Amino acid sequence: MPIVEKNRIQTHQNPADWREAARISGELLLKEGYIEEGYIDKMIETVEEHGMYILVAPHVAFFHARPEHGALKTGLSLATSQRGVDFGVPDKDPIKLFFAMSATDKQSHLDLLAGLSSILQDAEAIEELIKAESPEAVERILKSKEQE
Repeated sequence: MPIVEKNRIQTHQNPADWREAARISGELLLKEGYIEEGYIDKMIETVEEHGMYILVAPHVAFFHARPEHGALKTGLSLATSQRGVDFGVPDKDPIKLFFAMSATDKQSHLDLLAGLSSILQDAEAIEELIKAESPEAVERILKSKEQE
């Protein structure tokens, strides 16, 4: 099973700022029943309180909140933007891949990160994801990278 399935992927998004990017990626989880509505606000509050530690690689943001803030199921969503958004972190900007994570416990959180780690360390894979034309294409890229 792919890390992120096509029903939780949106390509060609153009958020105005990082908060809108969080909302777009969070809405994909909400729509599929992975989170409660308040979880998206908590993802934003987490960044406001703790800073831009969510920028895990150049061009990549990883939004999340604590399980007790409304995580119903463990899963990821992904919104992509070819233009990108500046988060104010020069060595990571512009951010073009906006993951949102819902984890029901700490181990699930670590498992999701481990599943993505090889992709996040692969600049070529990140570029492929940014350029992908459809959710199906993103899903195929993620699946092929998982199997490597």
